[in-house]
Amino acid sequence: MTQLSAKQQAIVSAAIEQFALNGLQATTMEAICQKAEVSKRTLYKHYPNKEALFDAVVILLIERIEPLTAIQFIPNYDFEVQLKHLASSVVSLLSDPDYIRLSRIVMIESMRSEAQAQRLNEKFSHCEQSMVVWFEEAAHAGCLGDHDAHFAAAFFWGGLKRLTFWEMAIRWQPPVDEEQLESFIEQACRLFCNGVSPHQ
Repeated sequence: MTQLSAKQQAIVSAAIEQFALNGLQATTMEAICQKAEVSKRTLYKHYPNKEALFDAVVILLIERIEPLTAIQFIPNYDFEVQLKHLASSVVSLLSDPDYIRLSRIVMIESMRSEAQAQRLNEKFSHCEQSMVVWFEEAAHAGCLGDHDAHFAAAFFWGGLKRLTFWEMAIRWQPPVDEEQLESFIEQACRLFCNGVSPHQ
């Protein structure tokens, strides 16, 4: 986890607010200074330009995702129990308002520029690959039947995102309450398990 000084935290928080409000291109370093209540000298000491601040936002987003990549598949342990644990961890992140706010900033910049999109894809590629590993190990243990691990991972992540993240990030819907989230997780895992292991 990146350790930021109080000044850096104030600057990054101000940058996030300005990026979310105006976008990267329309945000000025002066506006960030004013919002963070720091001098230009202090700002440029830590972040020489807006791109460096944007990278700081990307790092924060990646650091929020990384705990998911540490969840390991355990062979010879109940598959559905593990899947529910994974789904709960995923949904907790995808429903977090701060994560959604950071994601919006990054998505908008990715859509604005192909070069930026390629650069961001490179930064997030490690996280994406790490999240597929769980399904590769599940496939190796025979838990996915004859289904491809990459397809299973995409189906699983995509389904959970559709039920939580995209509704909030794109349609600006309010957060889903805890009871609904538990129902989503239960149904999604049951459907997934029935699909990959129809005879169990």
